[in-house]
Amino acid sequence: MSKKIAFFHSTFNTPAVMREVFEQRFPGIPLINIVDDSILPEVIGNGSRYTPGIVRRLVAFAVNAQMQGAVTAVCMCTTLTGAVSEASKTVDIPFVTIDGPMLEQASKAGDKLAVLVTAPTTIEATTQAARSAAARQNRGGVKIDVILVKGAFEALNVEKDPDKHDRLIEETARRAAEEYDVIVMAQITMVRAASRLSDLSVPVLTSIQSGVEQLAPWLE
Repeated sequence: MSKKIAFFHSTFNTPAVMREVFEQRFPGIPLINIVDDSILPEVIGNGSRYTPGIVRRLVAFAVNAQMQGAVTAVCMCTTLTGAVSEASKTVDIPFVTIDGPMLEQASKAGDKLAVLVTAPTTIEATTQAARSAAARQNRGGVKIDVILVKGAFEALNVEKDPDKHDRLIEETARRAAEEYDVIVMAQITMVRAASRLSDLSVPVLTSIQSGVEQLAPWLE
């Protein structure tokens, strides 16, 4: 039986871009994609914190994914990093986040990191994840500032205007590049905006390439 990978998404904005990169790197590997777009509203309603019910849903996702033959489960939502950590303790297959490798790479790439996010629910989770990643690299002294790109989340999810979303991210990143050593795009939905920033003199990191590459030990 072919190995499979299961991806958990909290928005319909991420499956297509993830599939394209994954299939380029691991052609022929079957995917399981689950989207639950009720999670972010639930997090918002709980003061930007995940609930025990969300942890249970992630556990159920990973268990079902394993039953379908998945060797690894991946959460695409940066808001749920803490929930994934809890859920992973109760399942039998590895349960990882898409942004973990990127954050570790960022902590080694410079002393001042600007981590851009578009969703307010992501701020706390990404701050904790970035600091934990730096600590794992013995880089606890790295300066990490999480910057909310105001209006970008609404542009993409309410106004349905991806060009505005990307423009707001680009403008924020260019300003940040004047003060920081590394620009980190915390969410998968920011990948297209990052492509506009190839002329910057500082690294601009996204999570999708390194996040997919981390799966190699389970697939090769």
